Formats: sequence, C-alpha cells, structure tokens
Amino acid sequence: MNANFFYLKKLLFFLLFFVQVCLSVAQVNRYTYSMQKMGSPFNLVIYAEAKQLADSAASQSFKLIDSINIICSDYDSSAELYKLQFAAVGKPIKVSSILMELLCTASQAYKDSYGSFDITVGPLSRLWRNARTSQLFPTATAINEARKCIGFNKVQIDSSAQTITFLQPNIQLDMGGIAKGYAADKVLALLQSFGITNALVDAGGDMVAFGKPSQKKGWRVGVNIPGQQEALWNRKLILSNKAVATSGDAFQYMFHEGKKYAHIIDARTGYGVTFQRNVTVVSPSATTADWLATACSILTLSQVKILAKKYKSEVLITTLQNGRIHKVSFGKFDSYLEQ
Repeated sequence: MNANFFYLKKLLFFLLFFVQVCLSVAQVNRYTYSMQKMGSPFNLVIYAEAKQLADSAASQSFKLIDSINIICSDYDSSAELYKLQFAAVGKPIKVSSILMELLCTASQAYKDSYGSFDITVGPLSRLWRNARTSQLFPTATAINEARKCIGFNKVQIDSSAQTITFLQPNIQLDMGGIAKGYAADKVLALLQSFGITNALVDAGGDMVAFGKPSQKKGWRVGVNIPGQQEALWNRKLILSNKAVATSGDAFQYMFHEGKKYAHIIDARTGYGVTFQRNVTVVSPSATTADWLATACSILTLSQVKILAKKYKSEVLITTLQNGRIHKVSFGKFDSYLEQ
C-alpha cells in the first residue's frame, strides 16, 4: 500500500512537471520589430514568453543602437567620430569606451588584412560618395590628394589612456565597415541580459543569430547572387549562435569607361574595386563578419584563405565572369548550407 502510494506520488509529480514544461514551451511566441537605424533597416526577431518582455527588450535595443550611432557616425555633426576630424594635430583626444573598443578592433583588422580594411579611408569615402551622387568620376588628382590623408600609421591609439592622436591634419575616420556589426553584437548581448535565448538581430544585412526558432535547426539566411539586388541562392544558410555578413556591388556603384566601380574602396589604390564579387562571411561575431566581408572583397583568394582561418570564419566568394557565376569557399562554409 505504501509502495503503491509512493509510486503514484512520483508519477503525479512527473506528470505535473511535464505539463509545466509543455505550457512554458507553448507560451513562447515570435515577435518582430523594425526601425530605420544607422542608415538601414534594423530588424529584430525575438522569441519570448511575454509580449511585454519582448517589447521592452526591443525598445532598449533601439535606444542602444542610437547611443552607438551618436558615437561612430561620420554623417551626424553631433557624433563623437565626426567631431574628431577637427582635432588638433599631435594632441591626444580622450574618447568614449565604445569608440576606443571600435578603434582597437579596427587597428587589429588593419594589420591582419594587409591594410585592405582601413577606417582612415574617410576622405576617399566622401570623395566617392559625392561621385556616385553627381555621377562625375573623381579625377586622379583628387584621389591622390585624398590618399595623402589615409593610413593607420597617421594615427596613434593609446588604449590604456583611452586616447587617439592624429599625426597630420585632415584625417577622417569611417566606421561604415564595422559599426553595424558591432551594434548587432551589442544588441544581442542586451537581449541575452533580458533572458532571451532565441533571437535574430539584422543590422541592415549584418546579422547575428542566437539559439534557433522553435522546432527548427537554425535561422534560415539567404545568400545573394552576384550582380543582382534581390535574387538569392536556392540553398539558404542555417545558423545558430553565429553571425553572417555579405558585401557586394549590387546596390552602390558607378560606371566609368566601361568599368563598374563598387562602393568598396581599396585604400591602398584609392579606387573602388572593379571585379564583380559577392562575399558572404560566417563568423563567431557580427563585428568580425562585418569587417571581414569588406576585406575579403579586396584581397586575393590566397590572402582571404589565411584571414578566414585566423578568425575561425567561413567565407563564400562568388564572382560574375563573362555572364557566368563562379564560386569558391573557404573553411567549412558548405556545412552551413541547408541540405
């Protein structure tokens, strides 16, 4: 009698526990949010037990993005980065912890990418931005003048003192190839602090996926086809706890004398890259994926292979040659493609 009662009691406890687990799983819902931030649509997909939790997490996320943008924008005259261009030569300038973190990451990226990723590219960025707007190709003289202000050897970063020093005038920093990925990583960390375990952060194409949607193997992410704005490969990426970024010339470019110049500028030459290459990078963080996508759009394939291995990243490069698409991948990129 006592043994049967004990058995029934254990069975009842197990059934109650099972019901509670089922109810908690059933209560998890999908919530989506989108706002225009940092010049692009910033999208959040959050799985949470309560809408109030998801709403609060999303609201705080968009505020965080604004706080990052007001630091690293080169458009907004009130931004910390924008104001640095007026700094006196040779005078150490104290910067915020966020900007210092970005500067240190960008400095290492510059060294590891053979100088292809260079945030001092600002003068060239503005020159080519104006050229695309006016459709007037920049002169060789204008390009050479801009190049005189470019190079990480023209700035000094002191991480312990949290200062940056410009060694010559007219230095303009451009965080366009790293800031959105950085913002995506920070937003994901914020969502995790809310107890959210499944989310996708999309910072205008720079994405970081955490956990996975209910009853799915991972988050499905499309891969662009080179030379086209909307077309995607049939096979999607399946990602969990990974970031992905894509770089290409489908949206911003200009033609000159039969050549297509992409918005991705090789600071070493002063010109936009002219080969039609799409780069998709899968990395542990969105910050890394962001700047790697830019660097891999410029470097040779042998250099890309070395860089991908160093940063434990997978890279897919697709090019359009004589109307045909050619693909080459590095690392275990294909293992992330749906079967």
